[in-house]
Amino acid sequence: MGGIIAQDGFEYQIWDGLARLPAWLGNPAFEGMIFEGLEDLEARFFAPLAPHGSVIDRHQAKSGVLKPADIKEIVEGFSRYNDSYPGTARTHILVTPVVPATLAYMAKDRDRVRKARPFYDPFTEIKAQFDAKFRADVVDQYPDPLGGFVVDFVDFDERNIPDEKIARSLFDSAFHEAFPALDLKASQLRKVFDDLLAMAKANHNIGSFLTRSALIQCIETAMGGDLPLPPIALHILSDRRESNPSMLELDASAFSAGAASTADWQQGLLTPLQRTATWLKQQGAARLIVQGSYRLSAGFALGWSFRSATGFDIDIVTRDGVWATDDRPQADATYAQWDVSDPQLAAGDVLTVSIGILRDPFGDLVASGIPAEKIQRFHLSVPVTSAKEMQAIVGQLKRHVSDLAAKLQIKKLRLYYAGPAQFAVALGHRWNAMPETALHEFNAETRDYVATLTLK
Repeated sequence: MGGIIAQDGFEYQIWDGLARLPAWLGNPAFEGMIFEGLEDLEARFFAPLAPHGSVIDRHQAKSGVLKPADIKEIVEGFSRYNDSYPGTARTHILVTPVVPATLAYMAKDRDRVRKARPFYDPFTEIKAQFDAKFRADVVDQYPDPLGGFVVDFVDFDERNIPDEKIARSLFDSAFHEAFPALDLKASQLRKVFDDLLAMAKANHNIGSFLTRSALIQCIETAMGGDLPLPPIALHILSDRRESNPSMLELDASAFSAGAASTADWQQGLLTPLQRTATWLKQQGAARLIVQGSYRLSAGFALGWSFRSATGFDIDIVTRDGVWATDDRPQADATYAQWDVSDPQLAAGDVLTVSIGILRDPFGDLVASGIPAEKIQRFHLSVPVTSAKEMQAIVGQLKRHVSDLAAKLQIKKLRLYYAGPAQFAVALGHRWNAMPETALHEFNAETRDYVATLTLK
């Protein structure tokens, strides 16, 4: 324990919180923090899949020397909180200068496993062995259910912050890492830290919500300029699990199997997307970058949730660059035209819409028993090569379907689509004032389509 200087507990938790703040501000999901709430320090993050729409990272900061019995008492307290308020905490972190030697593996082994995980990503057996060994060691120390809880929800972070000088150094390093493009003078950075420290220690702020906007305003006022915060981006996680902590994330891995997915598309995908759209509106955001891997139904639902009628524009990340939904077609340009076949329907019928880019789903639909004359068919035999062209053909298709639906007073659509995922996003984005639309995914094994979700 040599070299550790006794620290004031309150100062310690504030210094630790300020050292974490720059990285948190780089995460668009960060909503704010509180000192001396239900825990020493808590940070709140938007989480569209969480029961409450947000989750909390809870930090208990202990500046003194802890014994193994102290550690057990702390993690038991974490567990009692989790039992009392399930689904509210993402993780519980014990912050202390040094974890007792007999328990040091809980901090060091977990850290080693996390650092090694990206290298061993292709080797699931090796990763599983790492995880199993760590779990076995912890459960040997704390029999289940406490041991399993510690593995799944508790982190140990060794931070020795003996004085304000070290706290400033940690903050400076974190600030430069989070905002490398900023070239601040030492005096500016000192003022940023001073003002944040004063804000955190003010009597009226102890136990109060320090919002993201208030923290940013404090920093920008102190440094006399704007923080280069990243644009808001939504990363859709598939079963590839390619996480990106600098973005909002939506775990859609349950829907990666497409038609074979047994998950609830409505509650598991559409509801979190709509919750995200509402949250972004509350943040004043009108533009969103979308990237990741997603099925066609997920892409259409994504575009529909952030559709133009509700004030959003989307930058869709594709293999050919970023395609923006407000990249309007040129009036004098020539774009691809759909091959269209209109159906023979009576007023009030359900309209079946078949859309294909390169591959045409029309034949599969007819083979499944849908009469050919009942299908409104759209087929494009050439690839879409630009954002402008994508917007042009989206406009053509939407106008054609809308006109027919209005003419025949159609209340319901069944939509089947084969083509690039970015087109599904763009079409959903323009699917304004349309009849109730049931989306479908193709099942390659059975050569038919399965209903996924309905947009109303």
